[in-house]
Amino acid sequence: MARTALRKAGYLLLILLGVSLLSFALLQLSGRDPALAIALRSQGTSEENLARLREEMGLNGTMLEQYLKWLTGFLRGDFGYSIYSGRAVAADLLSVLPVTCALMGLAFLWILLLGTPMALYAAYRPGKLFDQVVRILNVLGICLPTFWSGYLLLVLFAVKIPLISVAPKPGLAGLLLPSFALAVPSMASYTRVFRASLLKQMHAEYCLIARTRGLSRKEILLRHAVRNAMPPVVTLLMQYVGYLFIGTVLVESVFSLNGLGSYLLGCALASDAAALAACLVLAAAVYAVFNLLGEFINRMLCPWMEKGGVLQ
Repeated sequence: MARTALRKAGYLLLILLGVSLLSFALLQLSGRDPALAIALRSQGTSEENLARLREEMGLNGTMLEQYLKWLTGFLRGDFGYSIYSGRAVAADLLSVLPVTCALMGLAFLWILLLGTPMALYAAYRPGKLFDQVVRILNVLGICLPTFWSGYLLLVLFAVKIPLISVAPKPGLAGLLLPSFALAVPSMASYTRVFRASLLKQMHAEYCLIARTRGLSRKEILLRHAVRNAMPPVVTLLMQYVGYLFIGTVLVESVFSLNGLGSYLLGCALASDAAALAACLVLAAAVYAVFNLLGEFINRMLCPWMEKGGVLQ
């Protein structure tokens, strides 16, 4: 287990190093001079000021020296200067991340609280009316774009049935509808995969033997099939964390939320390479860390499957 953890951690570091190289390349290819951007906002654009700023920011060195300086600054929490906001990128991220994290957390709860019972009952009675309805809803949920479902929810609950206001409310109340819109595609896919995994386990030999021992279908499903059906579901859920992190871009724009998604969209329109690079590395770190976490959760849930070739 310890050797596996070290190997996976090494893979994670290599992935993040590769993403940092791509992010630094984005900075170099952007064509924006960060020293000039700072000088335009504060200290003037004289040659002396520009030369001093470039020297302080390490822009006069070789490409390797610039990358190492940028990487060490990134590790210290110095993500550079944002052309879009006129502030440090780290300060911007600290102000917008709480909204995005709350939105992601609520969306994840929607996925678990609604998707899990639907998958369980559909697997308990496959082919019945409820199962057919759930399968149709899953296909619709997967095909429906997030921004479109967000607009539909706004029209329904803010215009036709005015339960909420179009302008976002502070606190939890203002995040319920956007988090549901964000969760719909992931919830549909999660329900579909969980149902399929449960049905596969229900047709496995150990479940058939348990049925001959007199156990009911409900007992077999809850006591035996659920745990063995979890590995692909846990892997999918951990991947959804990365998807939800990036998927907030459209949802926050539709519901006018001031989170990471809106900030990222504004930086993209302003060609703010420094902020985009920081968000890219942050998103890659979230995706890689939660994928690694999913593997360890699977090993703890089903340690007997490791040698069988299911979890490598």
